[in-house]
This record gives sequence, C-alpha cells and structure tokens, in this order.
Amino acid sequence: MDQLNTRKLLSGYFLYECGRSMYFVIITWYLFQWTQDAMYTGLFVSFGFLPGLFSNVIFGVLVDRYNRKKLAVIAGAVSVAALTILGVAFFLERISPWWLILTHMVLQTTGSLFRPSLQALVAEVFLPEDLPGIFSLSSSATISGSIAGAAMGGIFSSLFAAPVSITIVVIFYAAAFTAVAKLHYTSTIESRKTCREPFISELRSGFRYLNNHSFLYGLFMMMMLGQLTFHTTLGFLSVYTSDYLEKNAFVYGTLDVTFSVGGIAAGVLGAWWWNRMKNNLAVFSLAVMACGLLLAGITQHIVLAFLGICLIGIGTSFVRSLLQSVQQIATAKEFHGRMASFRMLCNQSAVVITGPLFGLTASSIGANYVFLFLLIPVSLGIIWSAYQAKHPLFVEITTSKTA
Repeated sequence: MDQLNTRKLLSGYFLYECGRSMYFVIITWYLFQWTQDAMYTGLFVSFGFLPGLFSNVIFGVLVDRYNRKKLAVIAGAVSVAALTILGVAFFLERISPWWLILTHMVLQTTGSLFRPSLQALVAEVFLPEDLPGIFSLSSSATISGSIAGAAMGGIFSSLFAAPVSITIVVIFYAAAFTAVAKLHYTSTIESRKTCREPFISELRSGFRYLNNHSFLYGLFMMMMLGQLTFHTTLGFLSVYTSDYLEKNAFVYGTLDVTFSVGGIAAGVLGAWWWNRMKNNLAVFSLAVMACGLLLAGITQHIVLAFLGICLIGIGTSFVRSLLQSVQQIATAKEFHGRMASFRMLCNQSAVVITGPLFGLTASSIGANYVFLFLLIPVSLGIIWSAYQAKHPLFVEITTSKTA
C-alpha cells in the first residue's frame, strides 16, 4: 500500500468533510437567526439540490470517462472560490439569505462531482487487494471529519461572528483541495477513449439498463427515504434546536454530533445488522428511523430529543450504506457510475420537492412537525420494504453475501 498516497487521501476526506460539516452547521444556524423564518431553511435545503437534478446524470458519465483527479481538483477549486466570495460578502456586509442559498447550490453541485470522482479515483490509485482497507479508512476519516466539523461549527457559531467562522471553513476546504491535488495519480481512463461509446449513447444505455433491472427501482425508493430523512434532519436541526427546544448554537452543534455518532454506531454494527436481519434489513432499518422521528417530533425533553436524533442517525446510515451495498452487488460494474447518478437524482428530487413544504410546515406550526410528517413516507416505505424483502434477488444477495 502506498503510504504517502494513503495519507493524502485520508487527509483530503477528513478535511473536506470537516469543512463541509462545519459550514453547514454555521450557515444553517446563522440563516435562521437572521431571518427567524424556517421557510428560508426549507428553500436552502431544497434549492441546494436543484442543480443536481440536471448535473448528476452528466457527472456519472464524466466520472466513468475522464481523469478522476482532474475532476476532483476542479470541483475542489470551485468550492474554495465560492466560499471565498461568500466570506468577502460577509466582511463587506453585502450578504442576504438568497446569497447563502446561491452559494449552497454551488457547493452542493461541486460536492456531487468531488465525492464520486474521489471514490472512483481510489480504485485506480490503489491495488485491488488494498481497496477494502482503504475504503474502511476513508469511511472512518469521513465520519471523524463530520463529527469534528459539527462540533467546531457549534462552538464557532457561539463564539465568533459569521465572517471569522466562514474564513475558517475556507481554510479547511483549501487544505482538502491541496491534499487531493498532491495525490500521485496516473489515469487509466484516458487510454480507453478509442473504444468508448458516444456520450449520449452511454447515457441511453444507462437508462436501458435501469429499465431492464426494475429491482433497482425499489432499492432507489428505499434509499431515497433514507436520504430524504438524512438531509431534512440536518437542514432543519437548527430550526428545531432554536425554535422548538429553545436551545443555543452549542446544543445545536452537539445534536449534529449526536446525529453523526448514530452514523458511526451504524457503521460499527453494519455487518452484524446485515447478517442478523438478512432480507429484513430494510424493514428494521426504516423502523429505527421511524422511532427516532417519533421521539424527536413529540418531546421537548432534551435527553429524549438527543435519543431521537441518534436513532435517526443510526436508521438513515443503515438504509443509505447497506442498501447501497445491495445495489452495488446487483449492478454490473460498467454501470456503477450511471446507477449512482440515477440514485442521486432520485434522492435529490425528493429533497427539492419537500424542502419548501417542510419549511412552510416549520414556520407555521413548528419544526417538530417536520419529523412527524416524515413519518408518513417512512411508514409507507416500511410496508414497501416488507414486499421488497421477498424479491428473489434481494433474498439471494442479503443471505449469501456479507456486508
């Protein structure tokens, strides 16, 4: 294993996720404190994914066709530039809620290119026998970065003015960009250009593959519920903390950390959960999510609220990671990039549609009702997952494979 490249890769994952998590905590907190209107939070969450509805399908083909490092570096550079402009706007006091939303749209779009590019790059940089260890280490670095960023975001929101906090975020993004740019990488994609299909043909073949494998539609729907709950919880956690629990930014950051800790618990228990639940893993994962949503929606007791947020973190992580493993096993290797893009398209469409509706809900009747209303699609998902659990391919994958 190339130790130098490993350190650069893990540093890139950690710094990027730390900066991303810190940025999200800081911006969502400031946005609600300035506007006192959860509708802006709903638009922030929704509009952030809007460009992805058009870009994700294209990005999937790009990652399958072009130099992955160059794509990741371009995405990282644009992220740093967007945050720098935002920081300058803060210093000049030329900021508005719509400026924050626009910046978030740019960052979400670049993130949709940065993450799959880096993930695909790993398979080229490291030997096949090193990949399980590398993926495990990168997952740990990502989760650690998320926890550290959320904690620092909560502290910085309490101690510093917005311009200072944003400057710190820019430093982390710039450091992640530098780490990725210094990776030693020789693309093997370029040499295969002569035998490629035209871009549109590859896109069409991806749609044909999806239509011929309808089993994937059911997986996409269940993973969509996991992503919808994940992003809605993160997006409205600041409103929930300030408006419903009536707590400060530090508690908000701690709740965000708790949400990430739930994800870590799911990561540690993932293999056990897979082997224990087998073809019922989606049913019980969604049930854990539902319990967390119910707790967060009905109680203002701080301990129970933390427990609810932790259960949501555990359930969403089970759904997102384990069902994604099922999807990857069920998908031919040459279609991984395009199926990942279609999955992201499904996930982000749900967030774009529901974001403003949940924003209106939180501003009119309370942020806790966002969690209660999420129970409706999740409950329907539990019913669907019980049906999907009987599909022969789902049974085969979950009983004959290990997570």
